[in-house]
Amino acid sequence: MVIYLDSQIVSSQYVYWQHEEQRVRAFLRATNTGMDPWLRQRWDDAEVEADTTFDPERDDAGLTAEIFEKAVGVWPADFFWQLSSAVIKDACALYEMFLEAQANEVLGRAGAGLTKMNSEDSWRWNECRAFFSNYVGVNVTTPEIDAVLWIRNKMTHLRDQLRTQAGRREFAAHLATLGISSPATPEEEDLGLVEHSRVMARGVHLSQLQTWRILDVLANQIGVLALAAFPYVYGGKTNPHLTALANRTPLPIKDFSAGKLFTYI
Repeated sequence: MVIYLDSQIVSSQYVYWQHEEQRVRAFLRATNTGMDPWLRQRWDDAEVEADTTFDPERDDAGLTAEIFEKAVGVWPADFFWQLSSAVIKDACALYEMFLEAQANEVLGRAGAGLTKMNSEDSWRWNECRAFFSNYVGVNVTTPEIDAVLWIRNKMTHLRDQLRTQAGRREFAAHLATLGISSPATPEEEDLGLVEHSRVMARGVHLSQLQTWRILDVLANQIGVLALAAFPYVYGGKTNPHLTALANRTPLPIKDFSAGKLFTYI
């Protein structure tokens, strides 16, 4: 379970991110605790209707499932997959937005800013990595973050499918890297997360607990970044790249165009 950092040791961008991230967690928990009993009640209702209307001449053992599907329109496992997908995508978007906002805040201490903050565009991952590596001294795409982004991308472009054995092995390897598949702790059990496992799940399927733990992975990484950036924003810390930028002579970085990415304020 994540422990949020005290607002006195991080920048305002962390506080803004935390507020939005907690809303994502609330969405995940509330939907679990609200929808699970509703879905179970619909199944019970379908069983009652099936028992009442069953006609051996035209019905079979699948009547309850047919009634449930007609009434609800989505199977519980598919519903909770959609929930996981929405949560992971939004959490990754918050991570990417935090990176831009935190970079812009660091640059502000050198009299500069990110050009794209005044547009609807975002910088590329290679640019983001290069900036934080050289200007803040941290890695924004650790193996764990790479794993989360891989899962997000697959959910975005392939939904719940993986087309090859290689893809399924890669997904399993990313889950192992994340270490999110162990049984729930007592604290996690109190969250009220539920499971409706998909039969023969072979694609990008996450349990609700795994989804929650991915939020923890992202939150812990953001904590690392926020602590690393804080001295540059509030402590007067500098480095050769920021000093050169303050003098409007940014140091060259391979495949990184300061002229296009930075603007002076």
